[in-house]
Amino acid sequence: MPEIYLEGMVGAPPWPDEPHFTAATVRAELARAGGDDVTVYLNCPGGLATEGLAVFHALSGYSGKVSVVVSGIAASAGSLVAMAGEDIVMLTGAMMMIHDPAVPFIEGRGTEAEHRDMADSLALMSQGYAEVYATRAGITAEAAREIMRAETWFTAEDAVAAGFATRADASVASDAAAFAYATYHHSPRHLLAGPRAASPSPQAVMAWIGGTPPATPQMKESDMDPEDDDDLTTGQGDDTTEGGDAADDTPPAGGDTPEDDDDAQGDDDAAEDDDDTGPAAEASAICAIVEMNGGSLSQAGDFIAQGIGLRGVIAHYQQKGHNVPKPTRGPSTRILRDERETRRAGMTAALAAQFARRDPTDDRARPFMSMSLVEMAANASGYRGSLRTADDRLRVFMDMHSTSDFPLALSNALNKALADRYREAPSIYRQIAREKSFKDFRAHSIIRPGDFPMLQKLGEGGEIKAGTIGESAEAVTLVPYAVRFDVTRQVLINDDTGAIADAIADQGRMVARFEEMTFFAVCFGNSGNGPTLSNNRAVFNTNDGTKANAGAAIGVDTLGTGRAAIRKHKSLGGASLNLSARILLVSPDQETAAEQVVSPLVPADAAKVNPFAGKLTVLSSAELKGNGWYLLTDPADAAQFVFGFLEGASGPRMRMEEPFGRSGMSWSLEHDFAAGSAGRVGGWFNPGQ
Repeated sequence: MPEIYLEGMVGAPPWPDEPHFTAATVRAELARAGGDDVTVYLNCPGGLATEGLAVFHALSGYSGKVSVVVSGIAASAGSLVAMAGEDIVMLTGAMMMIHDPAVPFIEGRGTEAEHRDMADSLALMSQGYAEVYATRAGITAEAAREIMRAETWFTAEDAVAAGFATRADASVASDAAAFAYATYHHSPRHLLAGPRAASPSPQAVMAWIGGTPPATPQMKESDMDPEDDDDLTTGQGDDTTEGGDAADDTPPAGGDTPEDDDDAQGDDDAAEDDDDTGPAAEASAICAIVEMNGGSLSQAGDFIAQGIGLRGVIAHYQQKGHNVPKPTRGPSTRILRDERETRRAGMTAALAAQFARRDPTDDRARPFMSMSLVEMAANASGYRGSLRTADDRLRVFMDMHSTSDFPLALSNALNKALADRYREAPSIYRQIAREKSFKDFRAHSIIRPGDFPMLQKLGEGGEIKAGTIGESAEAVTLVPYAVRFDVTRQVLINDDTGAIADAIADQGRMVARFEEMTFFAVCFGNSGNGPTLSNNRAVFNTNDGTKANAGAAIGVDTLGTGRAAIRKHKSLGGASLNLSARILLVSPDQETAAEQVVSPLVPADAAKVNPFAGKLTVLSSAELKGNGWYLLTDPADAAQFVFGFLEGASGPRMRMEEPFGRSGMSWSLEHDFAAGSAGRVGGWFNPGQ
């Protein structure tokens, strides 16, 4: 069985001597495995959240079986990588840590809008991580988020008990990979004293994770002798030249030769910079050049890992026809995070407008409105090649998953379009039931209106008499639902935004119809009598006065009987509730008859005045069958039924199930919905005739 060793940080850091791995290297290893089952030995202290997600998708999408052995540590993004294993084995002494993705700062001016945009991005990333952890452990995404927020550390046994590993192994784990573990809040003490635990510094690590490669070489704390302060200030130390720059007369790595200067315009200037910068500064400049040309930190890390120097990177892009200016030191050489986020926000708004077939409301969308899906994907990933052939377009969609933020922009736009179509779909059940928010998937008690004790006169000594709340409150449980669907390669090749928009519109309406069907099946099933309550009686039954003794057609007399029954409903404590019938609910077969009975027409004979004119609202649902009909109270007064969603997720949501590939892309549509009875008051049923 092929073995893959993933040691060090996930993502290429700007410190070339640090062990690391990237999604590109993992995909290359998997390609060499040729579909055979593989064992991945993982010793990863963390790194880039996006790169960890890309590695997870590379492993989880592999055709063969993937077994993961945590041989030292799987922390932060490394723990997400571990979740890709069908088997996850923790060696004795190995550790796993799960926490929220983070960035240490906001680039730009740090305005309120910039902070909110960053918070939104982190929320999406955290939710994506939580869903992976939740799937592995068999818990809810919200439960996974709580574990993440707490920065939870697991021993081998703890990880197995929590469901994040399948078994522990008696083999002794190796030392945890070197890392600045002080970066984390609750690192175990032995990791804080581990090898090179302070180099690079936590500040440098967080700067890298936040998207800012260090502009100066990193120093170990042990190297910073207080007696050298004057040297560092004046530039007169042993290892500095005049002016304070570190001396480095070694030509850059990557095989660059003096002849290269003739091949790349501006290399003379770059060469001068190479002479007075250290390896970390050169790595920073390489990251800047790659980002300026639409690349990612992962691509920059690949250049650095291959030993390609700054001049070689400049030549690489100039040979592709790019205009590469001389890089300058510091943040001014990089595309700032707010610019990338502005582009992503613009693409999101443009895609949402295209899906809705309307003009955008966000000015940031204007530059992208004339672009197709593949053109936006190419723009986001820095692709400069041809888009003429079907293979060109497919390649852009396949390669962009780990090299751009276009998938996030597309996901945001699809979810917005889905939410819009979902909200636009009409529903009957929302007009006859009360909404409730559910914190989790356990059964939730519904205390009915009127179940609270009545006020009682104070005793002579001012004592307050005790009352009791009804004990037979009903229970309703939130149920998760999901379906997977594909966007075919034909749609991608055709670059058909309209087809995707129509599919999303259909999905939004489908979810609304699903809710309607589910609600009526739960609340009006059982031959129209509704679900069984805690007293072992159906919602509508003759003993409780919630059902007619005999079926009859809709008429003034039968409506009067039902109205009186509702008016006489009492609480569990025996108190009169004095409720009014407000809704006449019927099947399509009885809709016309119902409207005729409650018509406000004025009769010539005063004895035939319709007492229900203007007092009842007729509602009809295709989910009801036959001649039966219902009188219901306004759900704001006394809800006979309730419905609800998971707290903070009151609508359907989509997420990418599998990355873009030659067969298309796969999405999952997920929705959590609850429906049930709040008790026996608030309605009356006549089976009709």
